[in-house]
Amino acid sequence: MQAIAIRTPQRERSEQARARAMVRFNGLLFHSLAAASFLETAVPLHVNRLGRVFAARPDAGLWLEQVWWPQRAALARRLRDYLAATWPEFDWNAAYQEFHESYRRPRPGPEERGACVALDALHLCVAAAQAAVLYRALARCADEPALRALVREAACEHAGYFEFFRALFERCKRENRVGLVASWRALRTACRSARDFDARAAFEPLGRHWDGAPTVPALEYCEFRARMVPLIERHAGLGRTERLLFRPWLERGDPVPAPQVAEKRPERRLPLAPQLAAA
Repeated sequence: MQAIAIRTPQRERSEQARARAMVRFNGLLFHSLAAASFLETAVPLHVNRLGRVFAARPDAGLWLEQVWWPQRAALARRLRDYLAATWPEFDWNAAYQEFHESYRRPRPGPEERGACVALDALHLCVAAAQAAVLYRALARCADEPALRALVREAACEHAGYFEFFRALFERCKRENRVGLVASWRALRTACRSARDFDARAAFEPLGRHWDGAPTVPALEYCEFRARMVPLIERHAGLGRTERLLFRPWLERGDPVPAPQVAEKRPERRLPLAPQLAAA
């Protein structure tokens, strides 16, 4: 009986080590988690701008300051700790510094392009939905229990952010008189910005900052995207709205045209109600 009791923890440790090794040599997981850790860590770069955008809505500003920012900072630390434990050869600080130098350069936000607060809220909806989908897909395909728990929690947190920003968008949309076509165009712009700027900027430094030979295969960003598409389609369980919000990542052909304006019809709403939290 005692021998059995001793062997069981040993077997569990062996299984945990085997699962960690499978993650350690998985290039897709490394690039996904490292890029995510950079984007979560970089949230302070957005806080001041968002404070100006939502200055007339103190409830939104307070939530951003007391909930959104602290929770994302905590997630960034957990992701960084996991990366350090699994890929100790990766120089996270040096890679993040390179990312930060390019990512911090001012870009025109929606409000600086002449848009309104509602479209800024929609942009945040898209970012939260895409992050939730990514984390959920990783949670369903990860081999290691600790990693599954980490990214499942991240998916739930981002689903909560989506719900807040969706409600904020609906309120602001009525006040700003934002129509379906403007919303659709802003949604597509936000999706493509996440794909072509945010994710790419976080991805680019990952192959250049290793102490010795990398433990994962090198990937080009186009290859990373091509491999992420089937993973997300297979594991994320995309609903109708999630597929809409993730469409630019999945599309291989011509872009979907914007919806046409209808004549004198009741107000139409973008179907922003995905089930993002389930993992």
